[in-house]
Amino acid sequence: MSKSIDQAQLAKKSLLKHTFVMVVSCIVLQVIITIRGNRIDLVSNLLLAVVALYYVWYHATAKELLSRVRFGRLVAHLIGYLAVNLSYHLHAFILFITNNPAIRGNSNFAIDSGWFGVLFGMTTFWGIGLLIHMIASIANRGFEELPRG
Repeated sequence: MSKSIDQAQLAKKSLLKHTFVMVVSCIVLQVIITIRGNRIDLVSNLLLAVVALYYVWYHATAKELLSRVRFGRLVAHLIGYLAVNLSYHLHAFILFITNNPAIRGNSNFAIDSGWFGVLFGMTTFWGIGLLIHMIASIANRGFEELPRG
């Protein structure tokens, strides 16, 4: 095999492993939040920080490998964004449809402030970063026109 094909295969395996670790970590995080009464508190934020540390570690250690394949680093960014945010949104959706009081706010705010932060704050600010990353990746790498077969 050629060197570029080998690199693409290594990147694919690395991204699949990263996806698995992120999804399993987020499932564990959401299970622990559930066991602790569905509250977003210091413990849940510390556990999220552990997931974030893995995310940063992966990006730092896989940077060179992922840079050798088109949009590899962008895909890794997207995997983290989707795994973390979808896990919180799915959890919140279940709380909402089951009318769980953990997601309800008080008379001044319709949603619990902890849930508001992870559902709207984290998604929005991380989403802005992801959008910037996507635009930069497209502008930097571009697209080659594929020959018509």
